[in-house]
Amino acid sequence: MSQRSPALFVSFIVLAVVCASFALLPAAAQQQGPQTNLAALTLTTVTDWEAGVAEGALVTNNAGGEVRLADEQREGSFVSPPFVTDFAFNAVGASWQAEVPEGTRLALEVRVRDSERDDDAAAGWGAWQPLSAIDATTAASDDEGAFVTPAVLAVPATSQALQVRASFASEIERASAVLEALTLTYLSTAPPEPIFATGLPRRPLLAGGKTLTPRPAVIPRTDWRGRAEAAQPLRRTPRSLVLHQIDAEVSSATSLDMVRALASYQLDVLGWEDLSYHYLLDAEGNLFEGRLGGPTSLVSRMAAGGDAVHIGVLVPRDGTPSPTAQGVLINLMAWLGEAYGIDPMGTHRVTGDPAATDRPNITGFTTLIDAAPERTSSLDELVPQLRLLTDQSTVRARWYFAEGNVAEYSQRLALFNPTEAETEATVTLVRPGDTPVTSIVRIPANARADLTVNTLLDNALALPAIVESSAPILVERSMSLTTDIDGGPGITELSRVWYFAEGSSEGTQRTFLLLFNPNPVNVQATLIYMQRDGLTFEQDVQIAAQSRLVIAVNDITLPDGSLPLLGKNFGVQIVASQPLAAERTMRFGENGSGLHTGRGIATLARRWYFAEGTTQGDFQMHLLVLNPNLQPANVTATFMGPEGETEVRQFAVPARTQLAINANAIIPDLGVSSIVTADRPVAVERSLRFNDDAAGTIGTGATVPALRWAFVDGRTSDVTYYLCVSNPDRLPTTVTVDFSFGDGAIGSQSIVVPAGARYTMAVHEIYPDENIVSAIVRSTRPIIAERSLFPGGGVRGGSTNLGIPMP
Repeated sequence: MSQRSPALFVSFIVLAVVCASFALLPAAAQQQGPQTNLAALTLTTVTDWEAGVAEGALVTNNAGGEVRLADEQREGSFVSPPFVTDFAFNAVGASWQAEVPEGTRLALEVRVRDSERDDDAAAGWGAWQPLSAIDATTAASDDEGAFVTPAVLAVPATSQALQVRASFASEIERASAVLEALTLTYLSTAPPEPIFATGLPRRPLLAGGKTLTPRPAVIPRTDWRGRAEAAQPLRRTPRSLVLHQIDAEVSSATSLDMVRALASYQLDVLGWEDLSYHYLLDAEGNLFEGRLGGPTSLVSRMAAGGDAVHIGVLVPRDGTPSPTAQGVLINLMAWLGEAYGIDPMGTHRVTGDPAATDRPNITGFTTLIDAAPERTSSLDELVPQLRLLTDQSTVRARWYFAEGNVAEYSQRLALFNPTEAETEATVTLVRPGDTPVTSIVRIPANARADLTVNTLLDNALALPAIVESSAPILVERSMSLTTDIDGGPGITELSRVWYFAEGSSEGTQRTFLLLFNPNPVNVQATLIYMQRDGLTFEQDVQIAAQSRLVIAVNDITLPDGSLPLLGKNFGVQIVASQPLAAERTMRFGENGSGLHTGRGIATLARRWYFAEGTTQGDFQMHLLVLNPNLQPANVTATFMGPEGETEVRQFAVPARTQLAINANAIIPDLGVSSIVTADRPVAVERSLRFNDDAAGTIGTGATVPALRWAFVDGRTSDVTYYLCVSNPDRLPTTVTVDFSFGDGAIGSQSIVVPAGARYTMAVHEIYPDENIVSAIVRSTRPIIAERSLFPGGGVRGGSTNLGIPMP
């Protein structure tokens, strides 16, 4: 019983409209864009086959003419006569009609040379190159004996003669594969003068949503194809990435010709509706946009691929992609994986095939189609390593820190890994005008690692940082003086608009705005200072590419020498031409003993929650409200005590004005949580000052309660550590706090927080003398959680920070 291939058919009825032996089709007419010449040679009759040389094979007149093994032979071959073409070509494709029973084999190869030489028929030929037929469904899917090479072979652009060889083998006596017809298509896409792909424009891919992994830059199809074409694809969400090794030894001067030949072959010869590859990559790392419609365009012509993104890599059969090409390929796959939720190390079940086993999300195409060992590509052997490198190159966390200064502060980064596997993070310290400093930090599973920045550099006043990892790590920065500390999480998403509700140059207070531009271009920004008395002041600045600008607000000077913001209280709105990171640092007290610093507010809201707050002892608490709108805002402040008691006050905030709400005047000598609501979106922060105004903290509120909050930094060795939990719900909630410590130990505490109340956990009393304390707060109902740290019990200042919400 014979076993036939699935339908792999290009209609050589169309190609061989001239029925004479070795019929030569006319070259294609001039098309829009670069010219493509193509023609075809067909062998199908007894006369065609008998013109070649058969060894161990015989030609019969069955079906009008065919070639098979001779009787009693287990191996044999057929070699066609040389064919001279009427123009030089640089690519060859083929289709053939054959029966290949189980236990038999049929392999076809082609070779080329510059021209036929009568004096020595064997001279000048290149090596035999295999013609690989794979499962590429076509319009003629009902023809089970049809084969096609979905990609062309790259040959020297001076080729003007070609020859084909068919090799037969059988493991079964008197059984043979049968070759009934063969069509060779040759194409010329090489211009008189070479055009280099490196000279074509590149544009970032626009498909998919926001990603942390950098978007690859591709050569648009309209630029390399030389024509505008409409895309009308069927859409689906890709679930895997399939790699195709396109057997092509091309140079920087010929890769563009090969890509154009692939397009002409699949569209003009095979008659497919579009390219079967979404992207094509050459050895120089040039990435070409292939199929129109982006990664969600369904490739119906490539069976066994499933809902996949198909990537063609131009590399010789026995070669591997160059390091440059591998780097581009890995970045492309990492970006695709993040953009469409494709885990590089994961698997998926093929849609509509209940009997199918799970398939790796990144795989080689010949692996999918159960190719014979001699057809398995060298690229497939590289796939396991590519999966791992793609996973490691996927950016699942990126944190920006605009503030950084090891000349005046002790600076430390605390990195927490919430996954079950050890991971690495890359910390890049940006030195404007100098080479960045990079450090790799290993982070154990479910644990924290610290990096003291002062050990890497000293005396650096400007040191913004970027932290990246392939794991969803959490990062906080600690800044400390001998008299005060502050810190908190970095910025996970750049923004064009930032707000600060707090700002002052009154008395000993100094305000510094830090704008970090990680973009490769300069950024223009306008800062609007909205004062407590309703006056505004605007300032235009420029932030250099990959640099940081520090604005000392107290020192802003007008042309007449006056200081417009000296002695003022204000909030700030920043509007930039490109997304950037913005932080604010304030120093206050005698000799600048007090410090607080932290990220800006990227989004206004009508509701703000604060878990921490107190007016006890010498603490002075204020809620700072910035109304940047052009209309007044009505604001309600609700203060909730530990037993559920509440105090409510209402305020009117004029347009483009800052309001300070003095909590001590409303709820004296009480630990409270707060909710601020407004009829317009506003920005709200909470200020705490203590130690006779020599130390203090600033905290941004939460706009939405959450079920889980993370706190990376923290210790109880000579530090008073409080976790404050506010339950704004109408029902009680059970809160569980999971702690991890520097020696790998863990701990857990559970509490019940009444409705509308807050609870303060003294962590230093439960777990004293721990140098590293990280915490994950879990609740049965949405809550707000904040952490307060007071070195020396507050003698050396303190910091208060909202937790990092977790999914």
